[in-house]
Amino acid sequence: MKKVCVILVNYKTWQDTAECMESVLKASGAEFQIVVVENGSPDDSWEKLIAWADGQITLPVDSENPLYAYSHPPVTKPLNYAVADTASSDTADADVVFIRSMENLGFAGGNNIGLRYMLSHGFDYAWLLNNDTVIEQDAIQELVAFMEAPENSTVGIAGSKLRLYHRPDTLQGLGAIFNPYNGKSRIVGAQQVDHGQFDSQTEGITYAIGAAMFVGRNFLQEVGLMSEDYFLYNEENDWSARAHRAGWKVGIAVKSIVYHKQGASTGNSPKKSKLQIKALQYKYRGKILLYKKYYRKQLPYLYFHLFTRSMRYIAKGNFKEAQVIYAAIFNTNKEL
Repeated sequence: MKKVCVILVNYKTWQDTAECMESVLKASGAEFQIVVVENGSPDDSWEKLIAWADGQITLPVDSENPLYAYSHPPVTKPLNYAVADTASSDTADADVVFIRSMENLGFAGGNNIGLRYMLSHGFDYAWLLNNDTVIEQDAIQELVAFMEAPENSTVGIAGSKLRLYHRPDTLQGLGAIFNPYNGKSRIVGAQQVDHGQFDSQTEGITYAIGAAMFVGRNFLQEVGLMSEDYFLYNEENDWSARAHRAGWKVGIAVKSIVYHKQGASTGNSPKKSKLQIKALQYKYRGKILLYKKYYRKQLPYLYFHLFTRSMRYIAKGNFKEAQVIYAAIFNTNKEL
């Protein structure tokens, strides 16, 4: 049986991580180990996760939650876990491995810690799974089956079918189709009630949604780890662009179902917080970087699109947002 390393990155949301682990630990039909990377949280997330694994604290989940059964009843505690670094060799028998980073390395950096662990510990596959998710019991099994199918031998990155945690019958999406001429991505099936009507529409997917990405050892050895140039946003698009250049495809295992909370919102209010503005800085800076690396011929189209968006921000009185765009274009936000 193929061995899968399930990688979760925690940053200040230990409750989500614990709920996700409860769900993953109920998975069937697959041999796997969970690796939790605590990504430099400034709170007590590390201590809380260890206490939860020891059975000293419990995870509160509303029993009226339609996905309550995905994390309850909880697995027996204490867990069979280990605390390790990427060079450890004594973690083979653990169900869960905790690795602590002393600084926030961003989305890619945190996942790359897990990927280096995976490569050094003999796993066949890695599943980069957002910590604010729960999964169907056969989700891992279906991913392995998809990747092992002869017709998918050139698939380097496989996504899962993502549904919304708070509306479990509704799709977040089955992957994205990126248009380099306007800088926008169309999420296949987004916000639609899932009847399987989009399962056959995954041909031509540009990239898998970053909340759930499944990759194999051969792919990692050829294409490499995730780029840490971005910190936040655009990482999955970058990884997929590199995959396509190397002759790999992106596929979607539609029978592997994941329910995603979609993380903390960056908000749509004109009066954005400093944190939300920072997120926009990463978003726009990252998009320009993506184009400079892979879509340089289409870069003028992106600049036109960003300029148009900045005009809309100004018309609405959102001057900080417009300033973020100009800073990204003229490369003045070097603190990122």
